[in-house]
Amino acid sequence: MLRTLLALVTLATVAAAQGAPVPAPGSLPMEIRRGDVPPEAKLGRTPVAPAGQSGAALSEAERAVVEFEQAQRARRFIRGETQQPLRRPDLGYDVSSGIQQKNLQRAPRP
Repeated sequence: MLRTLLALVTLATVAAAQGAPVPAPGSLPMEIRRGDVPPEAKLGRTPVAPAGQSGAALSEAERAVVEFEQAQRARRFIRGETQQPLRRPDLGYDVSSGIQQKNLQRAPRP
């Protein structure tokens, strides 16, 4: 009986000792976890705000775009690239070759 009582007290003491320790007020933790780091102590890149865009920079960019589009149009004209007319899906290869074949059969023979 004494042994069982001693075993129960020992188990209760061991279980209580394994619980999370309560830190004393004003003491620092022994290990620092990722979420516990204050934002000022984070290492890495410092954020830099983008520079504001002035009206002169925007107008220069718009002018550059217009010049580029004009150069592209000139290149297409020089190469002879014009927009092809849209092809009609109802006049595909099979339809046009069938029409030509019928016309060849109807043609008078010499």
